[in-house]
Amino acid sequence: MNSSIKSAVVGSVLAAGLAFSGAASAGITLDTSALKADAVLQLANTAYSVATATYINFGALGNTTRLADGTEYDPILQQTFNVPRFNMPVTKATISIGWDLKVTANSGQSSRSALQLTRGYVNVTLGNFSIDFDKEIVYADVFTDGKLTKTKATVYSFDVVTPQTISFKNLVLNQSVKIGNLKLTQEAQDLLGDGLYIDAVLRPQLANLDFGTIAVLVTSYKRSPKANATPFTAADIPATTTP
Repeated sequence: MNSSIKSAVVGSVLAAGLAFSGAASAGITLDTSALKADAVLQLANTAYSVATATYINFGALGNTTRLADGTEYDPILQQTFNVPRFNMPVTKATISIGWDLKVTANSGQSSRSALQLTRGYVNVTLGNFSIDFDKEIVYADVFTDGKLTKTKATVYSFDVVTPQTISFKNLVLNQSVKIGNLKLTQEAQDLLGDGLYIDAVLRPQLANLDFGTIAVLVTSYKRSPKANATPFTAADIPATTTP
């Protein structure tokens, strides 16, 4: 794309969003499936320990891959623990451009990425993750024992740990941000508690746990092959055998 075409495209985008002084542009959705764009979930040690103590195992499905374990230092115990990390390719990003030309990331989506929680012969799968930076909520579709239970359920609330840095130079998005203090929403507590048959006495503990961090990094480098952006469905969940 030559410079004159780029200028025309950028001008039309800005004109659409700056029709009134002080107004921000409407969301611009970008396909990032062909870029090295990733969201890495690192589970917190306490949450992971509680989960494993209740016989919950974590597995990667769809686009999700398990990475080498990360580390977390506990200042109270003065000990470093290994914790699981999962990579979920970012397939879409929505940004807005303010009247002052400031670029803001509003949301990101990891379509087809899924995390399966298994407890004995029952399982709950969270798939098609998305992060809403404006509402500070992580969403996912929920599948219970291989069947869709809820589309775009609220899974985590969060805080921004490392503020986002973002640019949209020459129509190419570069972004980094880290969110943390991942707390299960009430909806997620109910869906996971019911789906994994967690005793009522143990469920209040879920509300207080910090499940870790998600580090998002979108680069201008190409991903080859591109990430599969086809939504994760119940058909993608391996069949299990019940006793």
